[in-house]
Amino acid sequence: MKHFTYQGKAKLILPAERAALEGLRDWVEEIADSLATPLRAKHQILIAVDEIFTNIASYSYAGKPGFAGVSVDFDEEARELILTFEDEGVAYNPLEAREPDIEAALEDREIGGLGILMVRQLMDSVEYKREENRNILILKKRTV
Repeated sequence: MKHFTYQGKAKLILPAERAALEGLRDWVEEIADSLATPLRAKHQILIAVDEIFTNIASYSYAGKPGFAGVSVDFDEEARELILTFEDEGVAYNPLEAREPDIEAALEDREIGGLGILMVRQLMDSVEYKREENRNILILKKRTV
């Protein structure tokens, strides 16, 4: 297992603010490029990163300041990129959210839910756990 560091640190710690997304995207894109990740898989990973980080920034701390930690690992045997997002915000398992009715007419659809649905479809695996008052979301994507 290869663990990527950011400026010598095992985890990138970001303020849970949308403005921090660009730095995170740049880091993940640099890692994907270093692994020669196919363009389609790289774009799928970046869409998932955008969605998950934006959700943390928008909802996890209920409008109060907070932080998000992101670590990236690579399982060389499985050729799988593993992104782990952590925050100490409100406990929330996005995998338990009701899936949106994508067949309903636009005016009849409820707001929300499309982002996590998209992440689940783009990634090979999405796991959630709550440990020590932290939300931990693990995304896995094969890079072949």
